[in-house]
Amino acid sequence: MKKLIVLLMISIFFGNRFAFAAENQVSSQASQKPTLVTFVYINGSNDLSYENRLKFKEEFTKDVQKMHPLMVEGFEHDELIYKNFLKSGNYKINPTPVIYYWGDRSLNEIKNIDSGLNSAKRYTPRIAQKVRSIFAHCLHDAIWVQKFTNMELVIDDLQKVVKNETDKGNKVVLFGYSAGSFITYQYFLNKFTSIVPNELISNQDNEEIQEIIKNNPVQPTCLDALVEADLVRLHTSGKFYANDDIEVIRKNYPNLDEKTKMACFKKDTVKGVVNFASPLILFYSDVTDASTSINFLSQLMLKNIVENDIFFLTVNYRNDPLGFPNSENLTMKKLQESNSILAKYFKNGNGFVYNKSDLYVPRTFLTAHMAYWKTPKRFVKGVVNAYNEGLNVFYGKTCD
Repeated sequence: MKKLIVLLMISIFFGNRFAFAAENQVSSQASQKPTLVTFVYINGSNDLSYENRLKFKEEFTKDVQKMHPLMVEGFEHDELIYKNFLKSGNYKINPTPVIYYWGDRSLNEIKNIDSGLNSAKRYTPRIAQKVRSIFAHCLHDAIWVQKFTNMELVIDDLQKVVKNETDKGNKVVLFGYSAGSFITYQYFLNKFTSIVPNELISNQDNEEIQEIIKNNPVQPTCLDALVEADLVRLHTSGKFYANDDIEVIRKNYPNLDEKTKMACFKKDTVKGVVNFASPLILFYSDVTDASTSINFLSQLMLKNIVENDIFFLTVNYRNDPLGFPNSENLTMKKLQESNSILAKYFKNGNGFVYNKSDLYVPRTFLTAHMAYWKTPKRFVKGVVNAYNEGLNVFYGKTCD
């Protein structure tokens, strides 16, 4: 009987100890829960009429939902991506994708286009009419989103989507399909926080401005915050310049940090971009013109990407007539040896840019632009390979 009581006491004692240890282990695992990385998919141009566009969002959603699980699997099962990007399991891909659809913004204009096309049916051959319709709708979307006021609306709404994720503590990767790549590019160009405002404004030879800056220290900001605060203006020449209105500076400069919180994405939140089926360079060829502000901003953006461990990929099928390679692939060595005005200021980082436009897909050039959604396994494999190749090419070796 005594032995039984002793055994029972031992059992209770160690049982409680084991239960406590197990509870602590669960608690510890909960506290070490991986950070979620949310993939945000952005639609591109399409060739559909007004009536068909109302249904296109559903089709785009279905395509994303079909591709996303394969993308998650591809990222989480690749050794280099798992180690380098996902921090050996400290990051985990959010199983739920986020869809940002902007294709319904121009529906009224599409109605007008369809009206004109319907009038032309009376005298236009059927094949010519079909081709005209495709070009009209696709080009309209691409041109529509290029207009400054339209693009601002689109990227401001994208900022709300991103902020909704980052406010939860999540990281974000943007996927820009076709003209969606214009949006990811402009979003980065306008929203990254690498501009030091006091350096931009303090060039003005005005003692009162210098005093305002000295007495109101602010954090690095982005172009959109400076524009919203009216501290920077865009000239018709394509250059941005600091506003020299002392009243505006006195009123708005001290409150710039509040603008930055809303208009810019925080450092270490947007971790990557995948542009695909991208005609970006066709519409942004002026990025190479050293006389424009967009050239300077793109160099500053590249600096931000490298130093903040961001990957920026362009992935195209080689027979996609709208999939344009951006340029010759950069390396960190070439960048540091270049004549770039920012080259000497680059700090060490783990980020990189890479273009892979040689992927093969068994489709004709007529259907290759839509094939990314029809061949998701092939495309996911291409994205994973682009990440691996890009990191190796940019740094000359994989990161440890």
